[in-house]
Amino acid sequence: DGKVTKEVIYLSAMEEAKHYVAQANSSLDSEGRFTEEFVVCRHAGEVLMAPRDHVDLMDVSPKQLVSVAAALIPFLEKDDANRALMGSNMQRQAVPLVRAEAPFVGTGMEAIVARESG
Repeated sequence: DGKVTKEVIYLSAMEEAKHYVAQANSSLDSEGRFTEEFVVCRHAGEVLMAPRDHVDLMDVSPKQLVSVAAALIPFLEKDDANRALMGSNMQRQAVPLVRAEAPFVGTGMEAIVARESG
């Protein structure tokens, strides 16, 4: 019926390719229906504008598209792909500080990564 629900479904990349998946930040009305006639979504590995009645699924969070290391790079969407790859690889090789300091610029994922890392 075109209504977004709270149900979460886990899919592999192969299964996801069969569906039209809307972005998590797509605008919805108070009933959970898409407000726009055409919705930005993924289908078969491509990003496209699809009619709202074609959309099967919706992302849970915009952050789920990148790895944890990539999510820690500030302004990732404005960065060159090669620089972003180098940055995420450098973070893998980083060692903890003896006296930790808060970063000047953050992404909001730092506390989550620290908590989940123990």
